[in-house]
Amino acid sequence: MREDLKQFVEDHNNRDNSLEYECVNALQRTPWRVNKFVLETLRTAWESGEKWEGLPSRDNQELPNYPFSVEPRHLNEEQTKEFKEFKTLRNAIYTENAKNLSKRIQVERTLQLAEEYATMDNFWFVWQCDFRGRKYPVESFLSPQNADYSKALLEFSRPATILHDGDAQWLAIHGANVFGVDKVSLEEREMWAYMNIENAVDVYNNPYECKWWQEADKPWQALAWCAEWAEYNDVRLRGFGEPFETRLPCASDGSCNGLQHLSAMLRDSEGGRAVNLTPSNEPQDIYADVAVRTTKLLEQQTDVMAKQLLDIGICRKLTKRSVMIVPYSGTRHACREYIKEALEDKCKGNNPWYDDLFEASCYLSGFVWQAIGEVIVSAFSAMNYIKEIAKLYVENGYIFSWTTPTNLVVRQDYKENRKRRVKSHISGSIIQLSYNEAIMDTIDRRKVLSGASPNFVHSLDAAALTLTVHECLKDGIIDFAMVHDSYATHSTNMPLLNKRLREAFVRLYQDNDVLLNIYEDAVTTLPSDVVIPSPPEKGDLNLNEVLQSDYFFA
Repeated sequence: MREDLKQFVEDHNNRDNSLEYECVNALQRTPWRVNKFVLETLRTAWESGEKWEGLPSRDNQELPNYPFSVEPRHLNEEQTKEFKEFKTLRNAIYTENAKNLSKRIQVERTLQLAEEYATMDNFWFVWQCDFRGRKYPVESFLSPQNADYSKALLEFSRPATILHDGDAQWLAIHGANVFGVDKVSLEEREMWAYMNIENAVDVYNNPYECKWWQEADKPWQALAWCAEWAEYNDVRLRGFGEPFETRLPCASDGSCNGLQHLSAMLRDSEGGRAVNLTPSNEPQDIYADVAVRTTKLLEQQTDVMAKQLLDIGICRKLTKRSVMIVPYSGTRHACREYIKEALEDKCKGNNPWYDDLFEASCYLSGFVWQAIGEVIVSAFSAMNYIKEIAKLYVENGYIFSWTTPTNLVVRQDYKENRKRRVKSHISGSIIQLSYNEAIMDTIDRRKVLSGASPNFVHSLDAAALTLTVHECLKDGIIDFAMVHDSYATHSTNMPLLNKRLREAFVRLYQDNDVLLNIYEDAVTTLPSDVVIPSPPEKGDLNLNEVLQSDYFFA
């Protein structure tokens, strides 16, 4: 083992990481069981061969036949152009079929595990931390952090008792959330759930005929909610003659959580307002804000492409993923890819470009990227500062590292790789294998700089989760379903969990000036002749407003 790594391990073992151990152990102590209603429905739906939302196709798309009677080298100019289009289409279908095969295997493996564990009243997941402190179950198929259908297959083994409608508030809100009714007030979400009791009952009685749940944003979690909501209201409408025991995890999700952290560390009031760090009557929607700004930029253009895009309509779905990747060093290229996928989903053959969306996505990505920069100016200043500090570490031969508010040391120990080739003989044939070998004394500059900002932000959202679990345990909350920026427990405990997660977030940034900390670490660690830039100036955001913001996590 390298000496620096050996020293790091020794230092880590001597550090007080009790908060991190406590959090991982709490997640591991949460007992689970399989939701048999969802399992039966999922197995039947999968074996039916029909198209179901949230599941991959059971069949491959047919590859188009070669359209000419002569070989490609004999094609004329017009045929050559058609041949290129044929190859593009064929390659796209081939790639999609390969993706679907992987997804089918995942569904089959998840179902296999669920059926194996369905006989058990309790089972537990092993959890682990990555180098940034983020928590993950070791299991990669049936898991509370996996695909929609995988989450739907799981419920808490320990029930919580709903004694009155207040205990069911977050059960109702959770239903609206998984159906995508999450851009309205909490009161309207709760009302929506009660207005759809009959729909939920119809789904519960026959999910194959009543496919209302298939319209949801998260259809399989919506199915699980329909069953829970129908059973709860059956008891409720009988006048609570008996208590209702709920096992469904109900989640509260952060509002573009990466930008929430960047806005908090800079006390950015404008960015904080856009991502719900401040109170409002209804949730703010930064994705819609960027869509509106993009529309205004396009309206200033006079070319045909701008008019065509305006006719299609610039909605939040076209901008959402591009905004989401900003805190994690998203690039203009990634922005174009996400926009192309969103255009494909939105247009579905009804567009003036005959489904060749490359040019349109390139064009639109420029305006979306400009709109993002205008809506969330300060986030970029924090990201650029983190990257600048990381660059100084690399240039001076040091590993960029920092300590999180939970006392976890994070190291970006990225080494350059060299590709090695090995020749071997298998069944009489010569094959060449290649593998990457780390160059132990050379830092990978590109990886360090591209990973600095996202890893820094990820380490802070991990710290916020850890601090939240710490406070909840003191309150007696012991069952958790956590996914980085989505915190879930029983409906009865959600009001308290929501209170604690806000307090933990505020305390994280009131007690820790995270950008000043990496500045001071750089001053202490790097050679004395290295000029360390000061952190960007802070704004006037009052962090205590987070405590009154209903939509910070909702």
